[in-house]
Amino acid sequence: MSGPQWWPEELEAARPPERINVSEWAERYRVLTNAASKGPYQCDMVPPLVPIMDLSTVQDVEQIVLCKSAQIGGTDAILNIIGYHVHQDPSPIMLVMADEDTAIEEMSRKRLQPMFKESLDIKRIIDTEEWTKRELSFLNGARVTMAWASSVARLASRPFRIIIFDEVDKPGYQRASDEADPISLGRERTNTFLDRLIAELGTPTVETGRIWRDLQSCDVIFDWHVPCPHCGQYQPLGWSSEYASGVEDGHYRGDDGELHPIGGVVWEGGREASREQINRAGYMCGECGSVWSTAEKNTSVSLGKMVPRTETTGEEVKVGFHLNRLYSLFPGGRIEKMVSEWIDVVNSGDPKQLQGFINSSLAEPWRQVTVSAQESEILRARTELPAQTVPEEAVALAAGIDQQKYGFWYVVRAWARDYTSWLIDYGFIPSWQDLEELLFETAYPVHGSDEQRTIWRAALDIGGGEQESGISMTEEAYWWLRRNGRGRGCRVWAVKGSSHPVQGKVKAGKPLDKTPSGKPIPGGLQIVTLDTDELKNTYHYRLRQAIEGEGEPQAAYLHENVGEDYARQIKAQERRLDRQGREQWEKVGQDDHLIDCEVYCHAVVDPEWPGGGIQLLRRPQGRKGKAQPQHSQPRQGGQPRQRPGGDVRSKPSWFHRR
Repeated sequence: MSGPQWWPEELEAARPPERINVSEWAERYRVLTNAASKGPYQCDMVPPLVPIMDLSTVQDVEQIVLCKSAQIGGTDAILNIIGYHVHQDPSPIMLVMADEDTAIEEMSRKRLQPMFKESLDIKRIIDTEEWTKRELSFLNGARVTMAWASSVARLASRPFRIIIFDEVDKPGYQRASDEADPISLGRERTNTFLDRLIAELGTPTVETGRIWRDLQSCDVIFDWHVPCPHCGQYQPLGWSSEYASGVEDGHYRGDDGELHPIGGVVWEGGREASREQINRAGYMCGECGSVWSTAEKNTSVSLGKMVPRTETTGEEVKVGFHLNRLYSLFPGGRIEKMVSEWIDVVNSGDPKQLQGFINSSLAEPWRQVTVSAQESEILRARTELPAQTVPEEAVALAAGIDQQKYGFWYVVRAWARDYTSWLIDYGFIPSWQDLEELLFETAYPVHGSDEQRTIWRAALDIGGGEQESGISMTEEAYWWLRRNGRGRGCRVWAVKGSSHPVQGKVKAGKPLDKTPSGKPIPGGLQIVTLDTDELKNTYHYRLRQAIEGEGEPQAAYLHENVGEDYARQIKAQERRLDRQGREQWEKVGQDDHLIDCEVYCHAVVDPEWPGGGIQLLRRPQGRKGKAQPQHSQPRQGGQPRQRPGGDVRSKPSWFHRR
């Protein structure tokens, strides 16, 4: 009598686990279908990720935190961990993404399901009757449940042995709730398992972001150390000592327990480097000073090893890893490519782009640059440039105007194409007539020449509230802008601030003026909405550049007569933590009009401004006109526009610090 007949699927489901680790499983069973390099998974393309994957099967380790650059293979490493535990160690697994669309469409449908279906061994154990887009079930008892951070109900549903949180700094994880945060809720689902595993990975944003805070709270943090091709010293790869976490005073702890100097990326030409100079960029060894090519760097990465930043005890349960894009063997990790990107973002004049590079390429948090509340520190940005005088480098003047019930606060800045700027005038004027004189008639002398410049572009806050006449400030601004916004030498734009993030910091609205048939009137009134928080960050970043030294890129300098009245209004707003632990700008002083004016002035030259930013100009803008004599002090409320005599004083370069 013959024995029972077993289906192949039943035999596969009952097969005992193999004696392999996660990286070996990935090379044996994983087939990439949605990657740039399709085919069998190759661990030698991601050497630093191998020990991270294999650590997931170490029973004493309960939590893994991976703080990483974008596009270095981190998500595929996590998928390998999921695939291994489905196939070799059947477990209930939950994968949490920031939002539902990413969880269901991007991860489940495009990544996870193809991974299982492309492996013949796993395909045979798929439970087709229990296979949905939200939960993938298998005949051996394994299951993978998809969840998203904003779905508290799904996080609190069933127990899971393994929970993986991906991109934990994305907005979905920061959603306010009366319950605990998503990661804490998910962690509670693992409490019934002695061999639980909780994994977090993501690209950092700011120092208060989740992935960075959790990395710093680990029992131990590992870096991938690579050998110098010339002297053999093992060392972590850092962009520079400024952007290399775990480094103190330019030194790291080596595998010998001693301190060694950190290296960094080097090239000639700085931010003005030519293509030839960029192509010669390399990595300088901190030990011997030799410079490696990209090919040498890649070979060293392949020979690297994980080294802890501190001594280990063997009892660590929460283990962290930090990987930047220099470790990548993919094209994005080429040194010359990263240098080219760095130069582009530095020359863009946009701190948000710089933050993107620091976060996504260097895997470092953005340390928001703000000037302290000390008036004396703000005034350190003063130069020897006389008031109301245009530097020779400037190609245009821009103004920011804050409308108030009894007049207008304003700033005028001279801008160079690289977003270096000089405050040349500021103050308060009481009437629309004075505003017209400022914007359309005032000509500022150019330092060291007979030329004068008028204002090229201005942004006017459309205000709120009512005048004593009962007409709203907004209606009055609309009326004035329709008469004066175009065609008088200076283009004046209507702006309003937003309490919510704006894509790209500025967003042009649809024209308000239309024909009776509903068609927009060309040149009609248009309102530009501003992300005031981001623009304040931009202004403070540039002000800090001016304070730190001469010739810093995108520095926002002040003229020599700027006084404490300006500094008081700049410090009237500060970044503070809200109830959710996020940094927000808050008003802390009585008058803050001038910082709003600076926001408008910086916005109107931004690359995303309608019609383009200051970088598009190739020659000086603003019609020449009769120069108005200078005044050494800013105008204040109620005072008539002063016209004292004066001349352009001959002084050394305005880059000379006071």
